[in-house]
Amino acid sequence: MHAPPQREEHPRRRVCVLYAEDDRLTSAAIVRLLTIKGFKVESAANGQEALRKLMSQPAAYDFIITDQAMPLLTGEEWLTRAREGGFSGRVLVYAASLPDALAARLRELGVERIVNKTESLQTLLDALGEPLGTP
Repeated sequence: MHAPPQREEHPRRRVCVLYAEDDRLTSAAIVRLLTIKGFKVESAANGQEALRKLMSQPAAYDFIITDQAMPLLTGEEWLTRAREGGFSGRVLVYAASLPDALAARLRELGVERIVNKTESLQTLLDALGEPLGTP
């Protein structure tokens, strides 16, 4: 009797998230949560640092999560530069309430979801989807 042929499985890699947030406590909590949920996470303390990290390794990041109100570069400013630099990945804004005009400009930049920080963390996780990407 022969053993059934084994399927060759391609390991799926973890989705890598770049998270830009200037509040250290919020950043630490979200990084920890996403890591526990299986995501690979790199953090940046402001928009300028996030842009530098992204532009140094643009293919390394599958998803960006950013706050809007940050020093040096706001979320909108650094996302604009990231898009101009060729980043075409997924983007989510995790911020306090935003004026409608700003939310519209962010959507024009390809932001697929704006999650208000007053919403549950499950809302943020639902917006991200699964932590494992395609092989």
